[in-house]
Amino acid sequence: MRMFQKPDIGGGVSDFWAYIREPRPHRWAIWGVALALTWLVFNGVEQYLIPYEKPKAQIIYFENWTANRSAAEVRADWVARAKETTLQNAKKRAEYQRFADSLGIEYDSSEADKVTRETLGEEAAAAAKKKPEPVQIRSTLAERAARGAQPKTAD
Repeated sequence: MRMFQKPDIGGGVSDFWAYIREPRPHRWAIWGVALALTWLVFNGVEQYLIPYEKPKAQIIYFENWTANRSAAEVRADWVARAKETTLQNAKKRAEYQRFADSLGIEYDSSEADKVTRETLGEEAAAAAKKKPEPVQIRSTLAERAARGAQPKTAD
């Protein structure tokens, strides 16, 4: 047998409203204290536990280039930045390709790889697609066993 057959929300609300409307000697003072404490707690959490400083206005001056740069220098700098961006995109695309292969998802980056080869050349494009060597901090148990026993040194 279930304890609550049919919840009566209206009855609960009407009981709460009847309790609130009963004349009690200090009801308004208690309501005021309850609201003030609630406001103090939330205000304290907002100001002290979650600090937030408004960003200050800044003026940033760029002094990276000389005023008498030629158009060829500007273009060479732009091309160098574009090649760096293309290299980073190629590395990220290769990571996505390896991830898609591990999941068995078809991922076609042939068009982007063609642009990378045209921009960077065959060697740089192949280097970007190469999987980086994992960083190895310690040798594994299998590697130590393959090396064999190390001779004891007398101290």
